[in-house]
Amino acid sequence: MILPRFEFLEPATFEEALKIVEKNKGEAVMMAGGTDLLVNLKRKVIKASVVISLEKIDSLKQLNYSESAGLTMGSMVRVSELAETPIIKQKFPLLAIAASKLGSPQIRNRATVGGNVCTARPAGDTIGPLLAYGAEVQLVRGKESRWEPLAKFIVGPGKTTKKEGEILAAIKVKPCAADTGYSYIKYGIRKAMEIAMVSVTTNLTFDGKKCTSAAVVLGAVGPVFMRSGDAEATLCTKEITEALAEQAAEQAGAFCTPITDTRATAEYRCDLVKALTKRGILEAAGKHVKQSSSRKQEQK
Repeated sequence: MILPRFEFLEPATFEEALKIVEKNKGEAVMMAGGTDLLVNLKRKVIKASVVISLEKIDSLKQLNYSESAGLTMGSMVRVSELAETPIIKQKFPLLAIAASKLGSPQIRNRATVGGNVCTARPAGDTIGPLLAYGAEVQLVRGKESRWEPLAKFIVGPGKTTKKEGEILAAIKVKPCAADTGYSYIKYGIRKAMEIAMVSVTTNLTFDGKKCTSAAVVLGAVGPVFMRSGDAEATLCTKEITEALAEQAAEQAGAFCTPITDTRATAEYRCDLVKALTKRGILEAAGKHVKQSSSRKQEQK
């Protein structure tokens, strides 16, 4: 397959990009890293006479963190940067771990967080952690700007609430609680270069030994990423035990709605959800215990 013919434009500023989008309504698509877009253009899944690359817009590549505001990153921040930046590893480890598992080093050096979000795949690597952290996205069109929770932004496989002419400009995440435990498990046949058959993202906040809030996000087992509310409610206000993790895992398995395809049956994916959710909860609780022990040692 070869790429179809199209006009390729590279605006230097965000304002210029917005003008080009407005001028070419219905005919243009925006390209971030291009790792998905170029494939879809070849396959004629997407048709466009104009491709607008956001590569030269430096304002979309900024990544900022403060203790009060949290993390704000432009949509063109590379996935490799998410995986390697020390402040993300320290403050938002789920995002760094998931980013490191996306594709190959070459893909990570091209792929962007905005592109991964806008592609809206149920198996997208960065989406689960961003949902677990309660991320919001900024959408801009002309002089209009709006923020929307990521949980509402993605509405189906490859479908978002992004309106014609809007550009995803930034993603922000509020600061995380200090006393947390986390786990990101991506299951596939291969250890690398694999699309998740099932993924489970777990983020638990603690007060002493009790879990005070929980996020259990399931990927590749429904039309969109799914938070298992029943599992999260089961974990809250309690000390995490193996029996409690088992109960929450059963609820997560009953909640998901996977399909049968060439890689796995729906029944197998449900079983995976149960096994991986239990493992994720216990891993997250274990990290909390280790962190608590380390802090106590430092205080002595």
